[in-house]
Amino acid sequence: MQTENYASRSGAQIVEDLKREVEKLRFQMRMVADTLDFHDNPIAYLVIVLNWDDEDLKTANDIFEKYNQRLENEEEVPWKEMEFELKDAFSIGYQTVKTVILAFYHNGQWTNVCRWFAEGQDVSEFKVIRREAALAN
Repeated sequence: MQTENYASRSGAQIVEDLKREVEKLRFQMRMVADTLDFHDNPIAYLVIVLNWDDEDLKTANDIFEKYNQRLENEEEVPWKEMEFELKDAFSIGYQTVKTVILAFYHNGQWTNVCRWFAEGQDVSEFKVIRREAALAN
């Protein structure tokens, strides 16, 4: 943004300049996201594509931790419950939930939760998780 004297500008003009600057930064971040490889940098990709901040990432980790704990306690947990919790927490759809699961799995985080979630569904996106889980057994 130009470093001009804002004293001579109206509040509305300054707000408009800031809006343009934010839009420019968003565009630049989308360009950065396009250069990231999902498999090499899955969490960074996720954060940029979903426009998450550190609190969103913490919320996602908290949700995964919650289901990890429940699975370790051998509770019967329907995977749909986690799906709905992710959808509600981030106002996302099912396709994006799958992206979140895959990002954490490919990052080596919460892999047992990701396997559990993937095993409950017969969708092509989770084929790699199910195949690797079968090889591990």
